[in-house]
Amino acid sequence: MPSCGPCKLSFFHFRPFPVTIFTAIIYLALFIPLLIIHYVPPSPPSNDSLKKSIGVDLEDTWHTLAAITKKYHPYNSRANDEVRAFLVDRIQSIVDRNENYNTEIVQDNVVNVFYLGRSSVSIYFESMNIIVKVEGNGKFEGEVGDVLVNAHYDSVSTAPGATDDGVAVVNVLGLIDYFTQPSHTPLRTVYFLLNNGEEDYLNGAMAFTEHPMAKTCRIFLNLEGAGAGGRATLFRSTDAEVTNFFKRAKHPFGSSLSGDAFKRGFIRSQTDYIIFDGELNMRGLDLAFWQPRARYHTQWDSMAFTSINSLWHMFETSLASLTGMAGDSSYTFIAGNGRKHTGVWFDMFGRGFAIFQIGDTFIWTMCLLTITPFFLFFFIYLLAKSDKLYLLASSPKSNGPLPPKLELAGSKGFWRPFIAIALSSAAVIFMALLIAKVNPMIMYSSQEAVWACLMSLWLLVSFFVVRVAGWWRPTATARTWGIAWVSFMSWLLLLGNAVAQDKLDVGGLYFTIFYYMATSLALFFGLLELFFLPPTNHIYESLPHGAYDEDDDRRSLIAPSVDDRHNVTLTPEDDDEEGPNEHTSLLRDSSNLGRGRHIGRRPNSHGSLSIGATSTLPTIEANEDDEPDCSSSHLCAQRHFPGEQYWSRHLLRYTWILQALILIPVPVIITAQIGLIVGTSIAQTGADGNSVITGFLLYAIFTILLLLPLLPFIHRWTKHIPLLLVAVFAATAIYLLVAFPFSWNNPLKVYFAQTVDLQTGQNAVHIVGVSKYVRALVEENLPSTWNGVEVKCAEDPLRLGLQRCTWPGEMPNVVPGHAWQSWMTANATLVVGEEAKKKAGKRTVKISVNARNSRACRVLFDRKVAEADVRDPTGKGVTTPHKQPVSDDGVDQLRLWSREWNRGWDVEVSESVDGSGKGELEGTVQCLWSDANDKGVIPALDEVKRFLPRWSVVSKLEDGLVVGEMRFKA
Repeated sequence: MPSCGPCKLSFFHFRPFPVTIFTAIIYLALFIPLLIIHYVPPSPPSNDSLKKSIGVDLEDTWHTLAAITKKYHPYNSRANDEVRAFLVDRIQSIVDRNENYNTEIVQDNVVNVFYLGRSSVSIYFESMNIIVKVEGNGKFEGEVGDVLVNAHYDSVSTAPGATDDGVAVVNVLGLIDYFTQPSHTPLRTVYFLLNNGEEDYLNGAMAFTEHPMAKTCRIFLNLEGAGAGGRATLFRSTDAEVTNFFKRAKHPFGSSLSGDAFKRGFIRSQTDYIIFDGELNMRGLDLAFWQPRARYHTQWDSMAFTSINSLWHMFETSLASLTGMAGDSSYTFIAGNGRKHTGVWFDMFGRGFAIFQIGDTFIWTMCLLTITPFFLFFFIYLLAKSDKLYLLASSPKSNGPLPPKLELAGSKGFWRPFIAIALSSAAVIFMALLIAKVNPMIMYSSQEAVWACLMSLWLLVSFFVVRVAGWWRPTATARTWGIAWVSFMSWLLLLGNAVAQDKLDVGGLYFTIFYYMATSLALFFGLLELFFLPPTNHIYESLPHGAYDEDDDRRSLIAPSVDDRHNVTLTPEDDDEEGPNEHTSLLRDSSNLGRGRHIGRRPNSHGSLSIGATSTLPTIEANEDDEPDCSSSHLCAQRHFPGEQYWSRHLLRYTWILQALILIPVPVIITAQIGLIVGTSIAQTGADGNSVITGFLLYAIFTILLLLPLLPFIHRWTKHIPLLLVAVFAATAIYLLVAFPFSWNNPLKVYFAQTVDLQTGQNAVHIVGVSKYVRALVEENLPSTWNGVEVKCAEDPLRLGLQRCTWPGEMPNVVPGHAWQSWMTANATLVVGEEAKKKAGKRTVKISVNARNSRACRVLFDRKVAEADVRDPTGKGVTTPHKQPVSDDGVDQLRLWSREWNRGWDVEVSESVDGSGKGELEGTVQCLWSDANDKGVIPALDEVKRFLPRWSVVSKLEDGLVVGEMRFKA
């Protein structure tokens, strides 16, 4: 071979520098926009353009939010009445301005509903809902069903309710403004419901079920808040057909996985959605804010922590959805018409929206599970028939002069991807569990650090395994075997998806469909490039003359194992070297061996290396992109990677780019969107008593899923990224193990309540929180616990997984001007005479309850009662028993809600006189006070707010901030 000059490598060859740069760019190009979309809501157009295009003043809507969030306004507060009056006036002014005289405004002061809240709790509730009916102008033959839009205007007693549910409320006002304009009159009649009492057992929505206007509604849009800002996400939907309306949004956001989490009980809180879906059998959407949860139900759920961008995102998506619903002229949603299909849906970069029926995705899944492997195996069969299945070839067929054994070792890289995946995944899971053990709440404020730590660890372990394997036994099949293992594991995930779809009717694992499609397609191209190789029995003829010494047929055409250390072979270029002469150095010129990279080793005939008898084990060198000299660019393009099989020089040089573009983007996009939603959703639920171990394991699982597509290429990385990852892992691991987990921006949420015994005057303050922190938080920061005051802490009976600390506090002043003895009255008497005769065989007790400055009480029975009835002493309103208000095995608690102050209730309960019904009926009457807007009303709560450290914040423990109680017996 003639002497030759340096050869220029193409940047797109499968070499370390191009692979490192290309894969890093792909991941950065995907992660950066996904993170921006996840955390940053879109900006609205200018207010002037909005007023011209849709006739809605967004700035005025934002100012309205300020008006209704000045105070905490739970149902049981005077501020609640003020907000209700303001909203009615606001709606009336909108209707008058638009001169829409077909719009009806209803203040529901009539409906009283009595229903079963859960198995042993019955609830009596008096409605204070606001209903606005916008008449549609569509001409339909028969009933098509009306549309309902819902939000609740009450807040919890510890939050002004900016996003729960103030943004939704002012959005409803904006929607009323839009649809009452003459140019935007809907086809279907639209009802706008602002319900009161959602925060306490979804009472307002339940009351609406008994209102006559509810009977014609068939489609609904529920607007909710379970976080304090960000984007509004589609929490869940009843079916695929109604979810199609959400596709109209310009910036859709959400995944059906969240709906599956509700369906399977992983999310325990609920919204009004379950009332419209379960009680009224309507079909609709649940659109809600969902992050961050640390501010949810606290004083930081305020305008300071939301933005007009968040308001706009909910308005834009709800307007688009509602326009579709109200303009729908089909009969799809008539009661009993058409079958509902479970929907599988997700957004694409916050700009597009994909939706499928679960039946279709199941068929799709089954086809991929069966047909794709068959097709791949058929392809493998064709490769075997054409004698090009290098992946499984150990030696070519020997005919004639070929030596009896000539190794190709295509299967050499078979196990290393599996070992890399197993070890790196085990390391990530171990690290996640270690953090959960040492510093379990760190996820609360450091989600990004958790992601960075686990990702860097997975990459480091994977890189180390494949590079050590490549150093010990280099092979050109590492990429293809890596893709094959990733494809196989995605097939297993897809199988799990098929089971979930068929048995559980959940489609939230839809990402496995796209994951497997991408990996199997990448594998197809990996097999396809094998067709460009010569048959294995031609490999010997393709060797340069003299490259193989027939005296030693044991020499391999691949890099030898350690057992072959005595083999010495020549490079293809050795045959063209000039013979030794007087100018030849006594020492072998190392430049002929790859510019000094392999001193102490001699390359064999195909460019790999045999280890001499006195040589040391090879080391991984940095300059792997160096290429031997040659004068022909064609030969340069066919050069194989140092140390790998000689036949790999015949592989296509650019296939890896196509495989990377197929294998990485689609799985990463789909999986990262879900991972970010899941990670953000669970990160701060530890303060609610949820298991943090589950959260860390989910982080580990999604870390593995996000990085698996990178495995086939990681063995070509240069050392620079791993060195950076070492620093990232070390820094984040140390931080996650030792850092304090809470901050002002991510405060620990604790729960407050105060109980007062109205027979003895004793009171107790309760703070409930994470066991590790709550006692110290109370004893070190609250002055009322100092000076020898005993603080008792024990497991909380209401919020499992949390600890309750209790101590005597300052007496509240919830009924100004009245001593605590007169806050409430409760009388229990045995009913006798004619009334008792009507209930022969049963013992009937009448309990009269009244409370000053409150409209919420409850009656707790020591044993269950079989029947219960609640009467309004004033005779106002109509009480409607909803379905079965008392369960078959009785109830042990009645919850009572009144729309009027200082009025009270008459409760009659009956129990069987045989068996457990014998003897006096005993129990406890509790009345609630929830108004904390004025300082001094609940001094203990004022103290908590004033003295809690900046890294914590208080929320309400139950319906009442102060619970006054007394015993009864009859």
